[in-house]
Amino acid sequence: MKSLVGRVLTSFLLSILAMATIAQGQRTGQMIIKANIPFDFALGDRYFPAGHYSLVRSEPWQLELRDSKGRLLVNVLTQSVETLVSPVRPTLQFESEGGRNVLTQVWPENESIGQQILQPKWRTDAVRKRSGHVQTAKVGNPR
Repeated sequence: MKSLVGRVLTSFLLSILAMATIAQGQRTGQMIIKANIPFDFALGDRYFPAGHYSLVRSEPWQLELRDSKGRLLVNVLTQSVETLVSPVRPTLQFESEGGRNVLTQVWPENESIGQQILQPKWRTDAVRKRSGHVQTAKVGNPR
């Protein structure tokens, strides 16, 4: 009898876990934003020239930068951020640090949850030491 109860309980728990995984996959589906970025910029530990790029959210915590041919250039870790006013167009947010533009946030169209890019420790330490002159530029996604 214990064996039967154990098997039923195990099957029940595995079914719940499978449904939760499916629901998570539907909620966080793959996001793709194509953008023409008109200036050089940094993402993660790398710098990129102005040009056409795609940003792909392959996991809820991971963002990929791809070139115009779809080749993977860099993966970065992200965390979710929320806003009260959803952007009507996909938006990339950059901060200017010492004359360099750093991609800091990615906002999908009509979604209140965006992705904040986790910055390397050396970059966050440098920002803390400065006097706080951070400028923000937004680049919308042309349709």
